[in-house]
Amino acid sequence: MKKEIPWDLIVSKLKNEISADDNRLLSDWVAANGELFEELCILWEKIRVNASCYQPDKEYYWKELSRRIHATGEVGGKHPARPVERNSAPLRLVPRRVYYAVAACAVILLAVAFFAGQWSGVSEPVPLEYVCMSGKASATLPDCSSVWLHNDTRVVCDVSRKGGSERVVTLQGEAYFDVAHDEGRPFLVKTGGMIIRVHGTKFNVEAFPDADSTCVSLLEGSVSLETATEQRFLQPGETATYNKLDGKLSVVRGDVLLASSWTQDQVVFSQRSLRDICRVLGKWYNVKIDLAPSVADKYRYTFTLRDESLEEILRLMSRINPIGYTFTDENELIIYDNEKTNPKM
Repeated sequence: MKKEIPWDLIVSKLKNEISADDNRLLSDWVAANGELFEELCILWEKIRVNASCYQPDKEYYWKELSRRIHATGEVGGKHPARPVERNSAPLRLVPRRVYYAVAACAVILLAVAFFAGQWSGVSEPVPLEYVCMSGKASATLPDCSSVWLHNDTRVVCDVSRKGGSERVVTLQGEAYFDVAHDEGRPFLVKTGGMIIRVHGTKFNVEAFPDADSTCVSLLEGSVSLETATEQRFLQPGETATYNKLDGKLSVVRGDVLLASSWTQDQVVFSQRSLRDICRVLGKWYNVKIDLAPSVADKYRYTFTLRDESLEEILRLMSRINPIGYTFTDENELIIYDNEKTNPKM
């Protein structure tokens, strides 16, 4: 399957506005991706039917599409825990062809929400919603800013090219932003308990609703962080952590490149501790890792992470130093000191 999905052609086809030449181009892609195109047509038709009253329940349609996709991927029932591949569901049960549908599904949701407003005669701008359920996905916002969405992430934005004094984004999950400079219209990212205000910069935000804290790592530029009680400024190379429990905001210097490494095609570790490495592995392979404190900072590793399986990485590390590992039935990875008894085995 081709990795690039021709969204412009798909939307033109669904609106019955596609030219003969474009239709021939799209036909070649549909021939290789028939099931995905059929699912998108179903989603489009549902929202089109509902557009007369302009109440498209995007949450329902997303869940319905996701359910149907996963139904083709043998998801369901109990499965033995096993290593996971990058950019896949936790148990590697979703076929790779389906991953691209999941990773880019937000684009079609964006399109149908926009055209639903056109069909209903609504003239007000419609907030755009981007969703990544598994793996990672990238998108270009209407103001030419770009964003990477990580697993289980939703971004709702109102960042049109013209009009409005601010560009506003609401984030749940983890995202990496490369914000287009606009001196007259600051870019705001709203998360639980905190607002990030920028003009043009690159930064990573980890803000999952069920987590106790929100982390912001700044790579370039300058941002201000606003909470209910204080305002702080970040400089490149700094990471801010907002504690949702006590409302406190702390800022430290750290390896901000490591925080955003999940957006890259490879990660280079140079004399890194297991603590640092596992922070990346958890995101890279979409797996929860329980690391024994006794080995978290005991050993150092140097290697480059590319497309290897998680089991291959673990096997190599266990040969270098005496660590052990196992997977639970819930697909949680436990890493422990091989010279001691694993307390969870």
